[in-house]
Amino acid sequence: MNKIKVAIVEDEPEIREGIELVLNESSNFFCVGAYSSAESLLKNIYVINPEIVLMDIGLPGISGIECLEQIKALNIPASVVMLTIFEDDERIFNSILSGADGYLLKKTPPIKLVESLYDLHNGGSAMNPQIARRVLEMFRAKSNKEFDGLSDREMDVLNQLIKGYTYKQVAEKLFISPETVRGHLKNIYRKLQVHSKTEALTKVFHFIPFINK
Repeated sequence: MNKIKVAIVEDEPEIREGIELVLNESSNFFCVGAYSSAESLLKNIYVINPEIVLMDIGLPGISGIECLEQIKALNIPASVVMLTIFEDDERIFNSILSGADGYLLKKTPPIKLVESLYDLHNGGSAMNPQIARRVLEMFRAKSNKEFDGLSDREMDVLNQLIKGYTYKQVAEKLFISPETVRGHLKNIYRKLQVHSKTEALTKVFHFIPFINK
């Protein structure tokens, strides 16, 4: 099995080297590049062709969020996961709305980091439980009338997707069949006037206002 290619952008050498070691010792991942700046990644990204980018937010020069936006604007087919010490709402939601595929804290244990990245590669999203809870709290507090049209069960399915679970995992957690999950998703897409899980989640996050803005 080919290993999943990951690039790291982290300006702290010890953290960068530690993550690189964890990835290279895992059975599913291989670090194709470890950089101290966003500029260095962008210069080499077409050469290393990563499938996942682990991106620090507080970088010298171009910030992690700015780099994320550039990667998405270039249509580079890599998932970008923000890896940071920051837990404040503004950075979380700025990252999500800029196109981040996940948001993990640097204190995430190595085994959980690897598991989260593997889940992301298989259709889920990489997000610490406390970050997922914060997203849900903001969503519930600012629920738009558009979402009020969803049934309780449809909201349950949507909430599980926000947490990053795959369709199969949603089915297991809600004690329903995968076919039932797909049926609820069709109703969710119709009511929200979207055509995919990505569009549905993007619509959710766009109704969550930034804090202190």
